[in-house]
Amino acid sequence: MAGADGISEMTRQWVRIVESRVGYDAEAVEVWSLDDEARPPAIGSASTFRTAHGGRLRFASLALADGVAAASDLVVVVMHVHLLPVALPLVWRGARLVTMLMGIEAWTPLDALQKYAMRRAWKVIAISAHTADRFRAANPWAADMPITVCHPGVPPIPRLGGRAIEGRYALIVGRMDASERYKGHDALIEAWPIVRRSVPDARLIVVGEGNDSSRLRRKANTTCDAITFLGRVDEPTLATLYRDATFFVMPSTDEGFGLVYLEAMRASTPCIAARGAAEEIITDGHDGLIVKAGDSDLVAAMVHLFVDKPARMRMGAAAARRVNTQFDATALGRRVRAALELERA
Repeated sequence: MAGADGISEMTRQWVRIVESRVGYDAEAVEVWSLDDEARPPAIGSASTFRTAHGGRLRFASLALADGVAAASDLVVVVMHVHLLPVALPLVWRGARLVTMLMGIEAWTPLDALQKYAMRRAWKVIAISAHTADRFRAANPWAADMPITVCHPGVPPIPRLGGRAIEGRYALIVGRMDASERYKGHDALIEAWPIVRRSVPDARLIVVGEGNDSSRLRRKANTTCDAITFLGRVDEPTLATLYRDATFFVMPSTDEGFGLVYLEAMRASTPCIAARGAAEEIITDGHDGLIVKAGDSDLVAAMVHLFVDKPARMRMGAAAARRVNTQFDATALGRRVRAALELERA
């Protein structure tokens, strides 16, 4: 739950929402963590927190210990499909299983035990229709399985901080891991000299870290001198970067949803994204731009937002309105409570 990845953030969001129902539709909340070392501050006093400190056998033992008692009044929400088998002792005792489909981890065939658990789920919930489609494509046996789509949301803009960057710049925020090259860092680095031919002062600001960051830094150094890597930054600094960016761009081809798009749109900053889950967030030409994977479309979109200020301002305002009406904490709370049948939507 303390991680910077999308699954951690989604878990924090869901826990906060379910905690708010304690005493109404939920009597108590327990959070079981595989990897957290300590109780994350995101968990309120309404929840009990138990961690396995990274031990998989220790994590499995949590369910084995609780599985000896009847669990007919229990709802178990599994936030990662690889952990589905852990819930089985509780399911066998009558618990209702909710399985979350978050992204690429659900886009591969399930093993026999995961499949067995999935077939016994009370509800299957995906963070996007794109993720649901990719799950079904990888698991044809689930072609007719009902899947509820529950889009994530974002909290209000955090306080601003850090040092502002002057001039016009595009921003990308994301992990730079060798296993996640689909996010589009390479495409942006390769495209940047071409962008600079039309917009000589255009800069690219890269936020994030990962085991692929050294390679990308070396590639950028040999490609263009207008690409700056900031590494990890704190929330106030990131909020300032989102606010001041000319636009946000992440041409990811395999995103399960894309919380970073919402974070940028929340700051009235239009986004450029590739086709896929981002199309459930961004309406092309209205509050951002959707491009094909090819370099020419990506370059044209970036140049357009750099030079056309009225279009950029219009899209940014529309992006903020969409977040504030469809993806804020209130809208997310309604979706989660409806999905779990805690109350009517």
